Amino acid sequence: MTSPIGTARRPVVETTVWSAARRFPTGVSVVTVGSGDAVHGSTVSAFSFVSHEPPLISVCLQNDSSLLPRITQHRVFTVNVLAAHQAALARHFASRTRSPGRAQFQAVQWTPGEDGVPRLRSALSWLHCRVHECVPAGDHVVVLATVTACAAESDQAPLLYFAGHLHPGHIRIEEETT
Repeated sequence: MTSPIGTARRPVVETTVWSAARRFPTGVSVVTVGSGDAVHGSTVSAFSFVSHEPPLISVCLQNDSSLLPRITQHRVFTVNVLAAHQAALARHFASRTRSPGRAQFQAVQWTPGEDGVPRLRSALSWLHCRVHECVPAGDHVVVLATVTACAAESDQAPLLYFAGHLHPGHIRIEEETT
């Protein structure tokens, strides 16, 4: 018996997995951590909601991420969900050549939020979180965190990451009905 085209069983290869994963659109956020002069931000696309009760989220970070040791040290951070017009901000916080510490926020509109953690202005929403658990997972760490404060700041369209590129999300926001 033959398999339909494209469904033949073959070994899973790392490049094939990442090629398939790149076809899944995700929202884009900047995770910020620290306070005062010891602040840091990084662009993250691997963020999701885990639980309503208690309110838990997850952020997946590479083992060699510059953000990971800061999160494990401070134990609190903020997820800033980016709007469609914030692609330059996403690229800035994804750059490995940006200035360290407070200098990386110099050209960015932000305000100190809970625990002094930077909160980016014009973000669609923000979630301030306290680390619940860090779970090693291959070449990443899954950071599970409890949401301790949050707000939806805007009804604009989101910034999306798809197939290795940033895209303005052309999503129509409709009022929720109860």
